[in-house]
Amino acid sequence: MNELGPPTPERLHYLLMQHVIETGYAPQVKDLAALAGASEQETASCLATLAAMHGVILEPSSLRIWSLHPFALMPTAFWVTSGGHGWWANCAWCSLGIGAALGADFSVQTSSGAEGKPFKFDVVSGNTSGANVLMHFPYPPARWWDNPYCPCGNILFFSSKSEIDRWCGRHGRPRGSVLSGETSWGLARLWFADYASPGWRRKTAQQAMAIFSQLELDSTFWNLPEDFC
Repeated sequence: MNELGPPTPERLHYLLMQHVIETGYAPQVKDLAALAGASEQETASCLATLAAMHGVILEPSSLRIWSLHPFALMPTAFWVTSGGHGWWANCAWCSLGIGAALGADFSVQTSSGAEGKPFKFDVVSGNTSGANVLMHFPYPPARWWDNPYCPCGNILFFSSKSEIDRWCGRHGRPRGSVLSGETSWGLARLWFADYASPGWRRKTAQQAMAIFSQLELDSTFWNLPEDFC
């Protein structure tokens, strides 16, 4: 008999994060249910609720977990290592987000525009060696959930603004917001620092806008409607 009662989406998120951090992959529903001390039916229902909150992305018509931001659960162009472990990240921002969620020193391996010169940089004691690397967001945050893989997968690192312009023209992507390495790391810390914590709560539009304002991001691009979810 389950004495804990049905799990909450926030508790399920915490259990998933801990499992992915420790193993590099997401558990099946039956294994997640065992971790949660709940029935498979309760866990499946809670997982669906968490997906509706955008706390996890499931494979289409399935309860299999596709992505747990900032962690990608499939090979990508971003490989993050820390403490002898490694994980794929969904995008450039997520690669920094993994380090922010871990709260530890980490390294990122990727390539410019996911197609150019390979490079690696480290973040040690909160300081990044990638300060000269640029991060490009083609799509504004108001569009991030139109299709999470198109906006997210196109957030990439570049070595120069001219390289970004060439890349956008070559791939038919819009020229969006370009952040410095330091600002990118600041955005990752403010956004993802609580993701592996039991205190994680999905950010409201107001909380997100406060982060954008704190970093003095361009409000014409970094803007969200109050009902954004």
